[in-house]
Amino acid sequence: LSPENGFNSMSDSNPQQHFETIANKLGTRGLAYLHVLEGNMLTRQRDVDYRTIRDCFNGIYIANNGYDKARAQAALANDDCDLVAFGVPFLANPDLVERLKTDIPLNTPDQDTFYGGDKKGYIDYPFSKKQDVKF
Repeated sequence: LSPENGFNSMSDSNPQQHFETIANKLGTRGLAYLHVLEGNMLTRQRDVDYRTIRDCFNGIYIANNGYDKARAQAALANDDCDLVAFGVPFLANPDLVERLKTDIPLNTPDQDTFYGGDKKGYIDYPFSKKQDVKF
């Protein structure tokens, strides 16, 4: 779900109420999890109370959008979510798990290549030189 995602001019006059209702209803369906894109994809602004939406769903809540290691750890510690999904950080860091474990700085994503349709920005981000990567 993406309560605040305005991509392609999508909007909702009352996303808080709408998505609380959706989360409540989905919670009765036996879903394995609810994956929520928190905020707008293009900004970090959040105008919806995601904790309330999380509390409306009685299952696993996966938070996504704009999380770094510290913010993810805080959200998990505060029980704001059960899991954190990393989209853009994984795109720009093929070794993201190791980088997060060892505090290696992350590659900077190139947003100009996100929807380009070729391999640039999709498979050409470098692995860290600070680790021995094996497949």
